[in-house]
Amino acid sequence: MTTTTSVTAIQLLRSPNFGALWLAQVASRFGDPITLVALAYVSYVRTHSALITALAVVMATIPNALFGVFGGVLADAVGHKRAMVACDLARVALVASVPVALALNLPLLVPYALVFVAASCGAVFNPARLALVPRIVGAHELPSANALTYSSDRAVEVLGALAAGILVATVGERAFYVDALTFLVSAALLLRVHVDEQRQPVTLHTVGHEALGGLRFLWRHAVLRANTIFSLVCQLSLPVVSSLAPSLIFQRFAGGNAEIGASEFGIAEGAIAAGAVVGGLVIAPQLTRVAKGRLLLVGFAIYGVVLIALALAPSFEIAAVLFALGGIVNVLFYVPNVTISQELTPPELRARVFGARIALLNLSWLPIIVISGAAADAVGVPLLIAIAGAITLAGAIVGAFIPIVRDVP
Repeated sequence: MTTTTSVTAIQLLRSPNFGALWLAQVASRFGDPITLVALAYVSYVRTHSALITALAVVMATIPNALFGVFGGVLADAVGHKRAMVACDLARVALVASVPVALALNLPLLVPYALVFVAASCGAVFNPARLALVPRIVGAHELPSANALTYSSDRAVEVLGALAAGILVATVGERAFYVDALTFLVSAALLLRVHVDEQRQPVTLHTVGHEALGGLRFLWRHAVLRANTIFSLVCQLSLPVVSSLAPSLIFQRFAGGNAEIGASEFGIAEGAIAAGAVVGGLVIAPQLTRVAKGRLLLVGFAIYGVVLIALALAPSFEIAAVLFALGGIVNVLFYVPNVTISQELTPPELRARVFGARIALLNLSWLPIIVISGAAADAVGVPLLIAIAGAITLAGAIVGAFIPIVRDVP
């Protein structure tokens, strides 16, 4: 790590506001996989049904697709920091109630409903967080702040998943209490963030109206509209790889051996996290002078090539290097993407615009996950990953000829 990069990260974290926000999101992200793993564990133990167990993942992903647009509206109206604290405190109560419901032998529908509502709080929390960052850091620090946030998110998610496995194996259903504690820590840290916020009245009518207003702004702003459509197309490869990477590893590199496959999948996840950290702390800060539109194109183009190479990888060692490179490149297109939206959206609309983008992203991903999973047995996992990479690469090449995508400063 270079001295300049180290100073940049340290300076950001020395800021009381950003430091508290960063630590809060680290605590919150660390706990997220715990509930997912614990709910899947409980579901399988109680039902031995693969379908019911799969619903645990749905409970954590559907809310962002359904409520992202409305969550951003609530965050803008209530205040970004205030909304995040409220969401964290609500999640403390909801997640801590899950083991209580299980101890009372209530139907599984009850803990599922509790987790669903807790996940719905994320539809408010996530756009609020993205909208809060540009209010507490300077314009010149924004790309570095986004890079640091993304890289730590990815690393903490992997660590949280590892911790979740250990916790569920040792304390079982009580692992939910640990996740509830992480939300309490996050809320306490967020209270240390100082930012002036005004509360606006919220009704069901205004929520729907303002949600449409956020979508209209996103559509009518030519640069944001072009960036959103372009990014949605290029990111269609992400759900394909996320859903099929375990199968690729188990089938091609582990030879069907479950123990070896699980170990190699853990290594692959760690490689992606390491790549994200390197990309966020070392590489991204050195590229702040590169025009964001061009950096976005380069990031997607390289990612497409990485996926094609991954589909052709002859050994797990080469695949692991490619997973790490994918983690690095993810930062290259994530940071300019988020920064463009932060810079071009008025502060009072930021959360609802981010909520709309998150919702659109999740809505586009869900059918892709289903289709790719269904098609994998017919055409093969490597071919699907290669096709996904080719689509991303082709999207980047096409984008290079579109000035409104390419020439964002």
